[in-house]
Amino acid sequence: MSSGRSIPSVDRISDLPDPILSHILSSLPTKFAATTSLLSKRWKPVWLSVLILNFDDKAFKDFVTFRKFVYSTLFSLRDKNTSIQSFTLKLGLFSRFRQREYNRIFKLVMQGGVKNLNFDMTGKHCYIKLPPRILSCQTLQILKLANIKMWEFDQVRFPYLKILHFERVDFTSPKCFVKFLYGCPILEDLNATSHICQTSSLVLENLNALPNLVNVRINYDEMDNLMTLVSKTRILHINQVRGMTWKTLPMFPNLTHMELDSFHVSTRERKGCRSLVEILPHFPNLQHFKIWFMFSSYRGEGICSECLKVSSDPTIAPECLTSQLKTFSIKGYKGSECEFNFVKYILQHSKVLETVTVKSSRLEKKQMLMKLALCPRSSTTSKILFG
Repeated sequence: MSSGRSIPSVDRISDLPDPILSHILSSLPTKFAATTSLLSKRWKPVWLSVLILNFDDKAFKDFVTFRKFVYSTLFSLRDKNTSIQSFTLKLGLFSRFRQREYNRIFKLVMQGGVKNLNFDMTGKHCYIKLPPRILSCQTLQILKLANIKMWEFDQVRFPYLKILHFERVDFTSPKCFVKFLYGCPILEDLNATSHICQTSSLVLENLNALPNLVNVRINYDEMDNLMTLVSKTRILHINQVRGMTWKTLPMFPNLTHMELDSFHVSTRERKGCRSLVEILPHFPNLQHFKIWFMFSSYRGEGICSECLKVSSDPTIAPECLTSQLKTFSIKGYKGSECEFNFVKYILQHSKVLETVTVKSSRLEKKQMLMKLALCPRSSTTSKILFG
């Protein structure tokens, strides 16, 4: 039976210390963190002390309202001495900040000792010029740029930067791109799906590798002559792999994981999968190898005749196969001559191989995969997994 007395509600969250409340609000977009000031007087000052600011114009009904919120938060409401550890500015098509406004915003952010900066202009039709002040922000540890135009600059100084992500970042020349990377001496993670304007008269020589790289994701089309820069990395993911040959490829002595996404075999010289076979010696410590789709525009027969000759000679097998490779995966397998011969080559020469994973969406995949299962294997304990 009810006693008729209501149970008083207890606001335990409001009783938490300010640093904990600030940490909770830091995980929210700044607009939603600001709305907590309506809960009570207790919450009003808390959101203004958060160390992480995330401005996204998609959360606002129009640009005028968004612009007013950004300016009031940065220049009116917050204490100028409050540090900013992480700052995100993400704009869509209808945001109309002028270049001097970007400069003013980032001047304040830089003064706050920002460590994590995300300047995301992917919603814009045209490239936005990077505020030059960012290039001298020596406190940055993480920098993410999207849909940005890089003009000529004197120097880049990022002594603590470990993570650098580019998405549609347009450099005026490969030389500027190289200069930018050399301004990040301890860089560990590079995701550079950028557009680098190529200049035919420019010859880049004597490049030095970035020594601390651990994880790299690039478009090979953009990095053909710059691969030495990333040759110390341990993990490498390459998109749009066209024309990769051993003649232009440096050695990757530390590489243990590699993924090739959309690999186009060298059909112009009728090499077929031999173009893949020839690059493997450049990865002597490769242990895990993935290929996501192989493409060949050649429709004739016999394109892999040379590959078959190579694969039949165990004395020329690359070091990574004879002593290192443990897993190999191929996605989008279609059963073409090039694909079959390369998987056969992996099975035939990989002495410590543990698993081969083959994924296919073809209706006749059962027959294709049975054909692979009959291939001779160098590793007696290796397994073929079909999906």
